Order: sequence, then C-alpha cells, then structure tokens
Amino acid sequence: MTASLAMLLQDRPDPALTAEALVAQMRADWPDLDAERLRAEPRDFDMPDGPLSIDYGDVSILLMPIAAPIGDDIAQIAAHSRLWPNAEPAPEDYAAHTIVTVMEFPAEGAAPTLDALGRAALLSRVLASATALLDSVRAVYFGSANHIVLPALFRELAMAQLPEPMPLAWVAFNIGARPDGTMTGHTLGMDMLGLMDIEIPETDDSAEDVFDRLTGICAYLLEHGPVIDDGDTLGESADERIVVAHAPSAYGDGRQVLQLRSEPTRH
Repeated sequence: MTASLAMLLQDRPDPALTAEALVAQMRADWPDLDAERLRAEPRDFDMPDGPLSIDYGDVSILLMPIAAPIGDDIAQIAAHSRLWPNAEPAPEDYAAHTIVTVMEFPAEGAAPTLDALGRAALLSRVLASATALLDSVRAVYFGSANHIVLPALFRELAMAQLPEPMPLAWVAFNIGARPDGTMTGHTLGMDMLGLMDIEIPETDDSAEDVFDRLTGICAYLLEHGPVIDDGDTLGESADERIVVAHAPSAYGDGRQVLQLRSEPTRH
C-alpha cells in the first residue's frame, strides 16, 4: 500500500460532508481531473460510522470524520507554522476532525498509478475542495510536517499552484538559533513526498540564508528526486563547500536525513 494523509480540524461534526457533495465540488474546482474516473462510492450501511470513500481510477480517497479533537497542542503547532498568520488565534476550541487519506493498492510487482508527489497533489485537491464545501473547517493539518494551514490560505495556494508542488504547505521549514547564537535549520514532512528531510546542525549563515538553502534544496529534490547521495558536496561558489551525509536525525526519531555540514575550502 502507498498512502498520503492529512487532517481537517473542524469546530463540529459536519453533515455537509458527503462523498457525493465532495465529488461535485472537486469536479467544479479541478476541470483537469478526469470526471469519469472520479466517483463517490456508496456508504456501507453495515458500517454507518465508517469512512466516506471516493475513487479516482485505481486510487482510493478515504475520509474518516471523528467527533473529537486529535489531542495535540494546537496553539504550539500554530505558533511554529509559517502558513498560520500570527494575528489569527489558534483554533484551540475545535471539536472534531476528519482524517483524509489517499491510498493505492497496486498489484504485486506493479508500479502505483501515482507517485508520492502525485498522491500529495491529489490529497491537496481533496483538502482544498473540502474547505470550500464545509464551513466547519478551522485548519488544515499535515501531521508529517507538524504544522497547520489557515483553510482560506491553503485553498488559495492549492488553486494557484496545483498540480505543481506546494512545498510550503507540505513541508515545515524550521529555523532558529541556539542559546549560543549558532543558527540551525531543518525540514519536516518530506517523507510524505518520498524524500529525506534536510538538517543543518550548525551554521554561521543568517536565518534568511538558512531558509533559502532549505527551500532551494527542497525544490531541487522535488524536481529531480532523491539524487543527493551520501558524501556529495554542495556549494554555490569556490569558497563554499557543504558536505552531505545520510545520517540519523539529530532529533532522535529514527528518521534518516540529509545532514549538511560546512567545511573550510582550500585554495
């Protein structure tokens, strides 16, 4: 199985969310999708509390409404989310959520119809259409990136960018200084895209330069795939040498990441 997942945080369980209504909204929003392949599956009356199901060809879209919050600290997540405006209060009082999953079960030995980027794009279409269909959505939550996005902003980005990648929505770019002033940076969420996250354990660069480096490498990987090997070097000038290691994440969560360290150059 291959799958991509995100959540809609809602102020209440919303009866307006049906597979038929969402399919109609998606067909209106995304005329480039094959409308004949996009179809709502009948609700399983033996499982009235089960997921809603939509098919897009061989790809399954499942939506599981749950009348409870997810339990994470939404205020803290919002405070660190680049696509959550500082002036917008965190939706700490939301009362329900819907898990949205795009998955495929290719036959043994067969390649899936969609790669990781294709699944993320289809997932984002579903999320963007759901925010237009439902007035209950308070935030779009990507657990892989551990960040939330304001629904109106997410829909605006999706309508403008898809089917091209949406790295700022899919990936968290975290930059900060240690107590001693040393700058660090790392991404979170690239695993959903079939790529390794990027970590810069320490650097003399500014926060702006670290952000530009992380987003630049992310964009390169989204275009070319996982082509940066262990031991490769990066650099934009003869005075810059950055060595890449495939290494365990410094955050101790078991992920293998691209770890970037600057080395002095010889002249």
